[in-house]
Amino acid sequence: MTKLLNLNQLAAKEVREVQIGDKTYSIKEMSVEDFIETTRVAEEMEKEASYAKQLEATVKLIKRAVPDLDPSSVLSLSLDQLRALTAFIRGEDPEKLVEATQAAQAEAGNV
Repeated sequence: MTKLLNLNQLAAKEVREVQIGDKTYSIKEMSVEDFIETTRVAEEMEKEASYAKQLEATVKLIKRAVPDLDPSSVLSLSLDQLRALTAFIRGEDPEKLVEATQAAQAEAGNV
């Protein structure tokens, strides 16, 4: 008797997309290669003192996760939007991200 594990059945469970302006982009499922590269870059960023270099590395990782995205679109985002996008790519719930960002903005406005 032959047993078969069909890995195609374990493919992406859901389609995830991000909208920037009037364009919608698909977020690709993270491969093992992507996970290794993301982990490697994250480890390097922990040692990096330059915030600009950290942001540049973040933009590269976003481009890896959203291949059709034009880097200039990412560079035009606010820092809150950039944080939300990276969290969404990592799999966080978009509704919670929007709520958290709005709460932080409201709190900053009350200071």
